[in-house]
Formats: sequence, structure tokens, C-alpha cells
Amino acid sequence: MPEDKTHIHPGDVRYIVLPGRHHIITQFQVEYLRKLLETYKTAEVVWAVTSANHGGTQRNPIPGYRRTGMVEAAVWQLDIPSQVYAITNRERVKRFAHYVIEDIRVQSDGLCNIEPSNSIVMCSTPSVIAMYKKMGYSIAPAELDAPLNVQRPWDVVEELIARGSEWRYHLQDVIPPVVLQYYDRYGLAEVIQEVFRDPLIDSDDGDITVTRDYGVYRQAFEENAWRKVKDFSSAVQPGRIVDIGCATGQTIKLLSEQPGLHESDFYGVEVARPLYDICQQRKQNEEFGDVNVFFHQRNIMRTKLFADDTIATAITMALTHEVESYLGRDELHRFLQRTYDMLKPGGVYINYDVVGPERPDELVYVQFRNDDGVNPQNLAWDLRGDDLRDFLARASTETRYRRFRKDFRQAEDDTITDRIERIAGEEYYVLRWADLCDFLAKKDYVDSWTSEMHERFCFYSHQQWCDKLQDIGFDIVPSTRAIQNPWLIEHRFADCAQVYRMDMHGKLVPQDQPDTNTLLVAKKPRSK
Repeated sequence: MPEDKTHIHPGDVRYIVLPGRHHIITQFQVEYLRKLLETYKTAEVVWAVTSANHGGTQRNPIPGYRRTGMVEAAVWQLDIPSQVYAITNRERVKRFAHYVIEDIRVQSDGLCNIEPSNSIVMCSTPSVIAMYKKMGYSIAPAELDAPLNVQRPWDVVEELIARGSEWRYHLQDVIPPVVLQYYDRYGLAEVIQEVFRDPLIDSDDGDITVTRDYGVYRQAFEENAWRKVKDFSSAVQPGRIVDIGCATGQTIKLLSEQPGLHESDFYGVEVARPLYDICQQRKQNEEFGDVNVFFHQRNIMRTKLFADDTIATAITMALTHEVESYLGRDELHRFLQRTYDMLKPGGVYINYDVVGPERPDELVYVQFRNDDGVNPQNLAWDLRGDDLRDFLARASTETRYRRFRKDFRQAEDDTITDRIERIAGEEYYVLRWADLCDFLAKKDYVDSWTSEMHERFCFYSHQQWCDKLQDIGFDIVPSTRAIQNPWLIEHRFADCAQVYRMDMHGKLVPQDQPDTNTLLVAKKPRSK
């Protein structure tokens, strides 16, 4: 029973507050609540479903609306007098308990006025208990007041994950039948297990990488989307249009404004929670007008939403290099095959992404500028965050390269190799053409340096991309082309390094500027 610090009289208790993410309700919770309600006969339970605007992540695999629905269904059938409130996510702050109580008061228009003098808090998480105790609330410690073998709700979720398909056999006595029925109705056990199997979700909040600054990413993506969409919009076929890795939904927004696509259904598939949340907010703001737009937070390789031969157009923008970088070449090939399978005969796959140069393995001889910034001998390996950003912002091109050659894909054990060679009294860095292009393409990303060091841009040339799509079965459409972005060439390539190749006579000659992007338009044949 409660650790009574306020000497609250049982007859004065109106509310038993139960804060939590509530991914599952256990039989122990039900029995413990009934004992509390026997003691506090005038009370009702107030369920605060926290992180209610989250779902599809390892911290919150079940969406908030499903968790709220589960609580409503359970308390109705179990005859537990209750109120249920969805509490949207907040970063961890010291006053989170106050935020929950006040949010309930506001949502209820003041009718549910929870105070230490009329409420107790049921909770078994020590850090949360401490917050409510500090506010003066009495605590009913639930599982902390029980035998050691009693599982807390998240313990049950973790066992469900570990047990796989046999979870029900091991947990059917721990979970009330009404909750089991709810799980079955919506396939929630499979949802949870799938989230934890997904190789793309490597953080509690569902981000593809914990080092990405999504504010910087959003600005760069949306600033460039209009130009890219203009390049390929004429190739988009109406019908079911799927933007895989849709980021902020900007590609869908631009395409939805095309008159010939107005009757289409647009689907945005995005695995990263911060970007998915932006898409949903934009939809709520009616930024997509009156066209049919749907967003789905899932890895396209693991969703069952799209059957084979059902999609008119599949689009990937700045995505395939991430699949290659984070999941590897084999997974990239499986992704391309999956895209082919989902397209209906005659359907189109459009891929716009960074690209490597032709002859990627050719050795180039490079002299970097060192007069466009400082050139410290100490490369400050211990710096992180804003300090690293400021260091790189002041550094010359050559100094940034010296950092890059060690930082780039170090975590993946896929770093570059180079050497310094002296020719006719001049020193040159000698390295692969593709590795140099990777550096030049991202050397100015000082705000997101740590994240960018995981991503390889130049793994395929444009021709290698075409060859791979043809191997899968695609026909290459004539509008497919390699692109050389003049702004990138002028500001990130030509002005910061002198690049040469060795000709057949052993003479250094200027290297041509590389392609920077590829626009791939590939069609699934109508018949094989």
C-alpha cells in the first residue's frame, strides 16, 4: 500500500494516478489496482499515457493511440473506474511530473484536478517516484512492493520480444485476457518484435543514426527538393506513388501540385521518427491540400503495406547511399529487388542520389588549398559537437582532409588509404578518385561532420548504377542521365584542390570534373 507521506485520509482520495507509456497491462497491475480501490472507495484511476505522440521506435514500439485504446478497452471490460489521458512527448526534464498533472487538468477543462491532498500515484520506477514525492504525493509502489519475481510492464514487453513466436505460451498467465485479445486484434506482438528486429532502427527514438542533426538535414533537403523534382516529375506515372525514405514529405508536396497527378494516392514511407513526425505535422497543417496523402513509419523492406505488382511509381531521393552506408551492399541489392517486385508491370522507379565518378578506382594526385583557413598540426581528436564544428569551420581544405582521412567510416572499418608522393619537387596526396570525390562532396558539412563520416556517397558510378538496375530486370528510360551540379563543382570541387591523373607517359594532366549526382529512371517491363 502507499508510502503515506501526507497522512491523506482514504475517504479524501479521488484519484489514483498511473503514469507510464502503457505498452501492456499486467495481471499484477489489475489486482493491485483493485486492492487500492477497495481501500480508496471514492477513487478512480487516472491513466496518463505518456509519449502518446510516438510509435514505431524501440522506446515506444506501439503508437500512442493504440496504447490509449488498449487501456480504454481493458478498464471497461475489467470494470475499473478510470479516466484516460494521452500525454504528448517531452524531453526528459526535472518538472515532467508537474507537466503530466497540469496537462491532465487542461485536457479535462479543470474537472480532473489532481493534487497531493486528493490523489496517490501508483508507480514502480524510482526516478519517476522521486519526481512525484518531491511534489508531495503519496506513492503506491506497485511491483516494488511485491515479491522479486513480479515483472513490471516493460519487463513483460522485453520477454515478449525475447520469446518470439512462443511469447503467448510463456506470458498468457501474466497478461489479462482482454489485453491478449487486444494484442491479437491489432497484431501488436508482431509490431513490437518487428521494431526490435529492424536493422535501420538503432536508437530508442527510431533514428537511423544518433549523430544526425535533423534541423540541418531538413533545411538542406527541402532547399534542393524543388530542383530535383523538376528534373524527374515528367517521368512520374499516376496511380499509387510511393516515396521511400520520404524525409519531410517535400517531394510528395511538390508532386501533389502537378495537375496530372492530382487523382493519385501518395504514400510517404519514413523510418526515422523525427522526420515522420514532421510529415504528420505538415499533413495536419493541410500543406498537401486535398490530395490523398498517407505516411507510414516503417522500413520498406519490412512493411506488408505494398504487395507485389501494385505500385505505379516508386521514388527514392538521397536514400540509396544511406542503405549502402548503414546496411551494406547486399541489403542495397535486396532493396532494389524489393522495389522492382512492388512495381506493377510498366511501373517506374526513380532514384535521385549522389554518385561516384566514372573510373572510381583510378588514382589521382591532389594538392589541397591550405590558404583558405588555419593549418594546425594538432587535429583536435577529442573535440565533439559545437567545438568540433568551430574547429572545422576555421580549418583549411587540407586540414579538413587530414581529419577526413582518419574520421571517414572509421567505425565501419572502411577507411580510405592514401600516400604522399613528391613529383618534380611538389608534394601530392595520392588516393582513389572516388575517395577524393567523397571528401570534396562533404568537406563543408561541418555542422553534421560526425554523421556524414558514416556515409559513403561514391560507391557506384552512374554507369554502374545503370548496369545494376538492368541486372535486376529494369529497362533504363532515356531520361536517365548523370548530372554535374555546377554550383557544387564551383564551390566544393574546383576552388579547393588541384586534381591530376597520370597519363600513359607518366605525366600529370588535369583531371576532368566528376559527376555529382545520378538521375535514374527505370521501368519494369510489361512482360518478360
